[in-house]
Amino acid sequence: MKKTIALLACVLAIGSTIAQNNNSDDAKSVLRLSREKCQSIQQGHYVMEHKMKYMSDKDSEMVRFTCDFRKLPDDTIYGKAFNMLFEPMDEEANWKGHILYTGREQVWIYDTAAVIQSCNQWADKIIAGRHNRVFYTALTNKSCYPIPDEEHLADSSYSYSLWDAELDGRPCHLARYRKTDFDPDTVFGINTLLYEVCIWIDKHDYLPIQYNVFFLNEESGDTMTQFEEYRLTAFDTVLDPSRLTLDAIPANLPRRDYVTYTPPEPLAEGTPAPDWALPTLAGDTVRLADLRGKIVLLDFFYKHCAPCCAALPFLQNLHEKYKDRGVVLLGIDPIDNPEKDEMADFIAKRGITYTVLFSDRQLSQTYHIVAFPTLFFIDRDGNIAKVFRGYHPTLESAIEEQLQKML
Repeated sequence: MKKTIALLACVLAIGSTIAQNNNSDDAKSVLRLSREKCQSIQQGHYVMEHKMKYMSDKDSEMVRFTCDFRKLPDDTIYGKAFNMLFEPMDEEANWKGHILYTGREQVWIYDTAAVIQSCNQWADKIIAGRHNRVFYTALTNKSCYPIPDEEHLADSSYSYSLWDAELDGRPCHLARYRKTDFDPDTVFGINTLLYEVCIWIDKHDYLPIQYNVFFLNEESGDTMTQFEEYRLTAFDTVLDPSRLTLDAIPANLPRRDYVTYTPPEPLAEGTPAPDWALPTLAGDTVRLADLRGKIVLLDFFYKHCAPCCAALPFLQNLHEKYKDRGVVLLGIDPIDNPEKDEMADFIAKRGITYTVLFSDRQLSQTYHIVAFPTLFFIDRDGNIAKVFRGYHPTLESAIEEQLQKML
């Protein structure tokens, strides 16, 4: 099964493949030339189409990124200045994003204002969120990821192959590297079975014009895949320097300094838990007020949250241990769509037998959720007894001790 999925991840996306060359040295030589090409590029304008299938999803989403960039060798935040517009390729979607980074400021450009974060004041905040920015990293990042460096090429745990291929009418080298031997994850229980990268490299100038990144993971007995495709649909090294300065902010937009978000405090212990009535997968309705006289443990979670998923076996054990002692454990998912996100299958594969409910995101705000998972203990009178934000195996004893106190 692992080999079959891996081949689907790369080979079926090759297009008109001509021949495979299993010579690892040939693949490495092509990758070195492509890396040299990317490192020689210091600035440019590109359009990228990004396709993403998340680990637990069946469907993928596509976003188009239009980006101007210039590498900044001494910059410790991004390593480049950039002006990037991103918008979904689904015509029915109605959102877009626009972010500018000058090396001195990060600017979020909205329809009504430009919000400016000074690097001198907000460097830590900018760094904390930079992993959410999506770039054509082979061109824009110092590391040229996913094109491997010499240390990576020397790592014998990776295997390399090379094809002749064609992409959008351009003759290409298709280089693939993969790894199947990983240490088990002892914290969150998500074990990687396969990591594979395929890179289409133009034979004329060794520019990488597409790369795919594929993961095959196993979690609680459930095999899941994650797939990303990055396709360069336009690229030019010509750059308008003003696009990377504050002059790029539309003149009609007011400029505002960034004000940090202050998360709400957890709901106070001893206060009544906000009531709700929520649907189950079976279409029934559960109301919190109807559970008076019982101890209730609420788990706010969603399926893409690794700590949330890591907590599920522990919570299932609690359910089995205490369900006949007046304890009701309920999962509340304010993120996923029960049908689109195939939650029945997700729950069944993890052996969850306690009730899972689905809410809108407003309930998360009502309960002051700022991190997932968040666990609420509600006493027999309907009052909040204890709140735990986040999950790590070291919290398990404290969570069970709290439950025992309330019995």
